[in-house]
Amino acid sequence: MEIIKLIGVAILAMTICLIIRPKRPEMANFIAILAGVTILLSVIFKLNFIIESIQSLAQKANIPSVYITLIIKLIGIAYLMEFAIQLCNDCGEKSIASKLEFGGKVIVMTMSFPILLSIVEMIINIIP
Repeated sequence: MEIIKLIGVAILAMTICLIIRPKRPEMANFIAILAGVTILLSVIFKLNFIIESIQSLAQKANIPSVYITLIIKLIGIAYLMEFAIQLCNDCGEKSIASKLEFGGKVIVMTMSFPILLSIVEMIINIIP
């Protein structure tokens, strides 16, 4: 049932944007952003179940919670960056979107570096 609400918000916002874009493009952009944020906030609360499930599996597999927390944060950052990049593209700001994409990649790379170091360290310990 939630999916129907999300589709309804998207179709309603799209229809309004199509009608008013020729006369008021800035209002159409605002409505598109508002619809996007509404959809994002609607689904973000659904992620709690997935996060709890991942943490439960990690406990059963004896994976340190630090790594799981970091991976969940990285996934969240990737989704939020993609959302922000799409908003910039929707508003016609492709140059800002490309710089945001680069910044997001750098952030993900720097945040994932401890996991990479841990993997390399495990490999070094395995090799005689």
